[in-house]
Amino acid sequence: MNFNLFQRCSLKTRVTLFTLAIFLISLWSLTFYASLTLRHDMQRLLSDQQFSTVSLIAEEVNQEIGERFGVLDQVAGRVSSAMLDHPAALQTFLEERLISQGPFNAGVFVTGTDGVAVAGIPLSAGMIGVNYQDRDYIAGALLEGKRTIGRPVIGRVLRVPVFGMGVPIRDPQGVVIGALAGITNLSQPNFLDRITHSRYGQSGGYLLVAPLHRLVVTASDKSRIMETLPAPGVNPGIDRFLAGYEGSAVIRHSQGIEVLASDKGIPAVGWIAATHLPTAEAFAPIRAMQQRMIIATIFLTLLAGGLTWWMLRRQLFPILTAVRTLAA
Repeated sequence: MNFNLFQRCSLKTRVTLFTLAIFLISLWSLTFYASLTLRHDMQRLLSDQQFSTVSLIAEEVNQEIGERFGVLDQVAGRVSSAMLDHPAALQTFLEERLISQGPFNAGVFVTGTDGVAVAGIPLSAGMIGVNYQDRDYIAGALLEGKRTIGRPVIGRVLRVPVFGMGVPIRDPQGVVIGALAGITNLSQPNFLDRITHSRYGQSGGYLLVAPLHRLVVTASDKSRIMETLPAPGVNPGIDRFLAGYEGSAVIRHSQGIEVLASDKGIPAVGWIAATHLPTAEAFAPIRAMQQRMIIATIFLTLLAGGLTWWMLRRQLFPILTAVRTLAA
């Protein structure tokens, strides 16, 4: 029915509509293609830049952690079984090392094979006499004889978010006779703040994640320290990063905001360094350009429609006049 109605239209009207339809389809197709291409190119550019930034952060954290393990190993190598039998001498030894000044802002302590702290600095921390055998960084050092970094927890003595790093103490035969641990207080200025204190863009930020525990270690937004990430299956984007993917992707983070996120693994501790930027900010220039393109396309549509109608009317006028004359 509509086709018959179209057939009853004048030649001028049909030619005008056909010409205008072809032009508009081409114009709007070009607009949408350019818009999608620009967004894709912008996302790739931002992803490369973001991944380079987070890779540098991961490398820096890896180096900082390695240096702190090196300090612990060096001090642990100087602790003997005789010192463990004389806590006062061990206490003096630790105080002379000044190990708590810089590397560990919450202090260090030494335990025997039973996990009970026999010496520690500073004394005001009250760690001596406390049993830390259930802490993963002490258990790893005593039972497995290896460097271990612990899960962020609320400190048993300090009552604030902390994480520990432990190394074994061995006798000349290589038998584990104790553990040396350094504690970092996440609620106070610490070595990780140099990495997470700044923001990425206007509203983005950085964070360090312990994927094994699905836990945020620290972040630019301090309210996210020790935040538990969604359970497996709840957020596929986060699950992909925690499963070991290194790169960039658009996901929704745990607070429900769509972000462009990038991550890089930290081999020394098994953590992940990540940065995120809300897509509302990341793609704001593209959205502004898309809006300008749509406005320009609408203007061109109206202009093209009017000019096409005027041009065809003028060009077809002699023919239509001749047709009317012949018909008469």
